[in-house]
Amino acid sequence: MKELEVLKLKRQELDNMRVIKRLDCSDKPKIWVSNDNVMYKIDTYKIIDRFADYFEILKNYPELSKCVFPDKLFYVDDKYLGYTTPYYHDYKPINFRMHKKKYTIQDKKRIIKNILEIIYNMHENDILHGDLKSSNVLHKDEDIKIIDFEKIKIKECEESVSYKMKLKEEINQLNLVLLSVLFERDMSHIMDSEYLDFIDKMEFNKEFKEYLISAMKYRENQIPSDINGYIKSITKKNIVDGKELVKSLQL
Repeated sequence: MKELEVLKLKRQELDNMRVIKRLDCSDKPKIWVSNDNVMYKIDTYKIIDRFADYFEILKNYPELSKCVFPDKLFYVDDKYLGYTTPYYHDYKPINFRMHKKKYTIQDKKRIIKNILEIIYNMHENDILHGDLKSSNVLHKDEDIKIIDFEKIKIKECEESVSYKMKLKEEINQLNLVLLSVLFERDMSHIMDSEYLDFIDKMEFNKEFKEYLISAMKYRENQIPSDINGYIKSITKKNIVDGKELVKSLQL
């Protein structure tokens, strides 16, 4: 099985790159970007190295072309450190300052449809993102990129029970990403109690509400075939009311 290409760097080469993110509670760099827009990222969980051969296969699947999988592994002074991907400097996290461009409800529905298609294709190919949240979904207008596969779950490499639970969790995370698009606020970390109250107060149709609650309770093991119908049923009034509600949430 073909594996990802390996780059060998000297520490000085990495130090000469621009640092765009540091490790939490530390001054140590976590992500660098080269002059030719290649991102170098520390493999925090050692997942990328473990699944390097799978990534080489997955990145050639046309239906997964919007997933930004690792391109190469890199070593610094002969020690494994992380991986590279393209750096999409002109893309932004999905709800970042979306209000500045004044996306219409139809714009948002098309963006949501694109996100749903990407995640559906991932699940159909037996992979889970593992850390699906607004900051890992990038957009430029309506084009979508899914990034940061450091917690990827591959069905054949996981215990069946564990994979099924992670799938249910991811469907709930997906719904929160979609709501983040609609209301232009990151809802990825909303508390369950607030989420239930939010759903109760929203004037979504009954079936959509039931689905959101079911997913929140980890009862959904697949993206429903009628989810596009739920999205189509969302009105401009829903958007206005939702934006007011999220202002009161602890996000």
